[in-house]
Amino acid sequence: MIARDLPEQTPINPAADAYAETALLRSSGVPRIADIPFGADPEQRLDVYLPHARPQPGAGWPVFVFWHGGGFTHGHKEWCGFMAPAVTALPAILVSANYRLIPRAHSEQQMDDARAAIRWVMDNIGQFGGDRRRLVIGGHSAGGNIAARLELDAGRRRAAGIPDGAIKAVLPMSGSYATRTGSLHPDPARRLPSDSPDCAAEFDHSSAAPFTVCWGTKERDPFPQNGAAFADLLESRGMEVRRLPIEGADHFAVHLAAGDRDNLYFQAVAAALARSGAEVLA
Repeated sequence: MIARDLPEQTPINPAADAYAETALLRSSGVPRIADIPFGADPEQRLDVYLPHARPQPGAGWPVFVFWHGGGFTHGHKEWCGFMAPAVTALPAILVSANYRLIPRAHSEQQMDDARAAIRWVMDNIGQFGGDRRRLVIGGHSAGGNIAARLELDAGRRRAAGIPDGAIKAVLPMSGSYATRTGSLHPDPARRLPSDSPDCAAEFDHSSAAPFTVCWGTKERDPFPQNGAAFADLLESRGMEVRRLPIEGADHFAVHLAAGDRDNLYFQAVAAALARSGAEVLA
């Protein structure tokens, strides 16, 4: 069960707060191995959702690592547990990871946390039945930004011990991918500082990992524009990119629908996880 005594956070706005409550409610009761540390800070924790009740070393399941949203200032890994039943039925492992939040941490410390979570997965997921060679990543909103930056910032990724080719696919959802301007978030109170890093500036190589860039067609500006522009940027660098607009979904519905097996984003995740096995065999 998901504890209701999660660290208290201030309200965001009515729509976001309702989304958070819905995500927690849907995630409650989904079996997990909870609060595994990947660092010393209390926020450096992740949850592992398995296809079976117990870890099965050697099973060779693919692994999907996902980061929650919340504008970099809010959010819990527990917001994402509702995605697990569809993922684990494939079968595959879902890892939902926390990261330290602004203002306790700055942007690059959040990326340090994301890279540390991936290193933990690479070093430890085998004991749960996962195959570190079959690693796919994604995230919603701020988490989508984190997933994209992790793969594209090749220098820091390699320095953290995550080599080229370790990540087989990246599926960011509803991110603002050019945060350096500091003017992109629709809520002025939650806009990032003007010196925040952005994906375009950190894009220093052509990743072999295919990207699926997802957004809802009913999201507020600038999320649809950001998604399309980011896909254009990646494509201009010679990368394999799929654009995945979800018709009729706003910023929160696009994530809440990702736990459904007939959802286009979930199907893209499932396809990426399946392809990772073919790459291993090759």
